[in-house]
Amino acid sequence: MKKILGLTIIAFLVSVVMPLRAMALSGEIFASSGMSMTETTEDGATFSLKNGNENTTLYIGANVTSGTLNEINAHVELENSSFTFSGERSDYRLQSGWTGKITKSETGNGIDISLTNETGITSRKIVASISLQVSESAPSTDTCRITLSQVASEEEPATPKCQIVDDTYYDANGNEVSEEAYKASCTTAENPQTGSFLPYTLIIAGLALAGWLYYVTKKNNKIYQV
Repeated sequence: MKKILGLTIIAFLVSVVMPLRAMALSGEIFASSGMSMTETTEDGATFSLKNGNENTTLYIGANVTSGTLNEINAHVELENSSFTFSGERSDYRLQSGWTGKITKSETGNGIDISLTNETGITSRKIVASISLQVSESAPSTDTCRITLSQVASEEEPATPKCQIVDDTYYDANGNEVSEEAYKASCTTAENPQTGSFLPYTLIIAGLALAGWLYYVTKKNNKIYQV
């Protein structure tokens, strides 16, 4: 009976704590020579894209190993070749759910990629295809070395909330306030500065349940002994 009680308590704590932990995003954005994703830039690799004349196509994909990927920002460089990208909207296609732009880099012979997906992806998939132009004078054996680098998305700095930065006090809404207003906003029981009220509530609830189960088990054992 005690073993069953222990397992019940553990199962309860896991069920209430696990949903609070968001799965961290992990994976890699890559360029590929085809939909089969056999030649890619994953793990820092490069590959040579073959001359397909008017059908020369480069693919962009992502390999998500944990979490959900909703945004892709990357730069592809077309090296050592006569391959170019026009930057026209008609020269690239996005897979279902993806929006954004694929543009010709302002400098060099490269491609800038900025895409978003509201639902996101959770596995290894191709997200876009890019048609490249090859000079008519280029030999059929001409190839293009493909490299890809991920670009950090530009995000506005978060407004401090319930923090003291350079002797400036910020309340729970991110407004600059006096020390007294900061304390009133951020150190009350209703709005603790640590933001950990919910987890503590769940832990207390778990302990209460454990105590109740122990009481019921002990009471039942006495009944059985009689």
